[in-house]
Amino acid sequence: MNRRRFLGISACASAAILTGSRTAFAADAEIEITPQPAGPQNTNTISPNLYGHFIEHLGGVIYDGVWVGPNSKISNINGIRKQFVDDMKHLRAPNLRWPGGCFADGYHWRDGIGAHRPRTYNYWQASMPAGYDHTEPNAFGIHEFMHLCRLTGAEPYLAANMNSGSPGEFHDWVSYCNAPVGTLSLADERAANGDKDPFAVKWWGVGNESWGCGGDMNPSEYANLYRRFVTQFPAYEPKPILVAVGPRGHAKDLDLDWTRSFFESMTTGGHRSRIDGLSIHYYTDFRRSQERVATFDARGWFDVLREGARIESVIEQHWEIMAKYDPEHHTKLVVDEWGVWYPVGEEIAPNYLLSQPLTLRDALHTALTLDIFNRHADKIAMANVAQTINCIHSLFLAKGDQYVRTPVYSVFEMYRPHMGAQQAQLRIHCEDLKVPSHSAAAATMPALSGSASMQGKTLTVTLTNPSLNVPLTAKLRLTAGDIVEGKGTILTHANMSASNTFDHPTAVQPAPFAVSIHGNGSAITVPPRSIVALELRLA
Repeated sequence: MNRRRFLGISACASAAILTGSRTAFAADAEIEITPQPAGPQNTNTISPNLYGHFIEHLGGVIYDGVWVGPNSKISNINGIRKQFVDDMKHLRAPNLRWPGGCFADGYHWRDGIGAHRPRTYNYWQASMPAGYDHTEPNAFGIHEFMHLCRLTGAEPYLAANMNSGSPGEFHDWVSYCNAPVGTLSLADERAANGDKDPFAVKWWGVGNESWGCGGDMNPSEYANLYRRFVTQFPAYEPKPILVAVGPRGHAKDLDLDWTRSFFESMTTGGHRSRIDGLSIHYYTDFRRSQERVATFDARGWFDVLREGARIESVIEQHWEIMAKYDPEHHTKLVVDEWGVWYPVGEEIAPNYLLSQPLTLRDALHTALTLDIFNRHADKIAMANVAQTINCIHSLFLAKGDQYVRTPVYSVFEMYRPHMGAQQAQLRIHCEDLKVPSHSAAAATMPALSGSASMQGKTLTVTLTNPSLNVPLTAKLRLTAGDIVEGKGTILTHANMSASNTFDHPTAVQPAPFAVSIHGNGSAITVPPRSIVALELRLA
């Protein structure tokens, strides 16, 4: 049987590393956890921002996923869909990226303020099916977005228009958002439009996908423009976090040259412009395949999960390149778009572009991804699922008065205890899983993946068994301390393509999971096709 090298706090590794023989185990897997000490000795906090979100003026995301209008019969708060607000509050959504995406590099913020707003061109108009209009009404602008952030508690993350905008327009937007009333005319204009208090926007994306829809630039061209946009950044509180456009991580070569060339351009010649974050976009990209969202076989199940897990290598390799130019690692990674992107054809409505009816497979993909983020919490400042509602890897689907939470929502719900917790060292020892694949005669993947964190005396452990038919027994052991109480939650279904639909909104739901405790450990059986979250209280 194929075996993987020992991966430290990563996913399932070979049992032979420890014992030389699988027969030495009384279980299929052994999980060793070292709880980290609280306080300043442990700097690897799992930032809540790793569980962030992204919404764009694309298809049915804003209209009518988020915005139904104040006169709608659908329950709303000043035009914002109330159910969406309630669910985002429940998840403690930490941040929300807007207005794009590709839409951002054609968006002029002034079109979305004041009483009289123009109808303008939307980048995604050209993708709309014949007979449908996607002209932007600008009903949802910066004030409405900030209202949404305040309602949900999410921190705003704005993306600047570098393609059709200018440094001056960008700086005016920053001032409009953050200048105290009475200082600038722009601040007084904001107050006249209904918001006296500054928006206090901290996160600023300096462009979006500048290698593609954001300007078709090469790294040095983008670096030159980045410096112009940030050099005279308005100095209002809070201190900004400036996020530069980074690589298209899902490219076959991982787009390593973008990161290398960008930092080369930014660090030679005496340039001093600050870079707080480098964005990575990583889509589990099946757009040009025959893979379907809702109907697939075992090969498709494993191909999607294996491709999704490749993001770990993307993070590690770009981080290594960044270290050559930034050995202190001032610049962190920002994975501001991630998710599974399938071919078109299964949308909930023709004009709801990329609105995919996600399944249990996408829930497991989500769990694998979030565990990778947790394990690399020292490298990542933020991550945003693309997108939160009615597009690609959504937590929600909405059409008129119909609304449903996808299985992805349940994973975010199960993983909430990791947010703001201290990373705990997790080692999983077991044999790899042989899996079928459309692209290879033989393929393998970890038979068990996960992450762990500590908050107070509570240890949270999340585990995923991707097998379609084999349960996995696991012995969990702490290297220090005893467990006095444990409970668990599981997300699974007998059907690998199970999903929540408008007609059947609760087909895939979390359920209680029994946990037996034995001193410093626990013995569990992780069913196939499942995600398990354990909450263990330590003495």
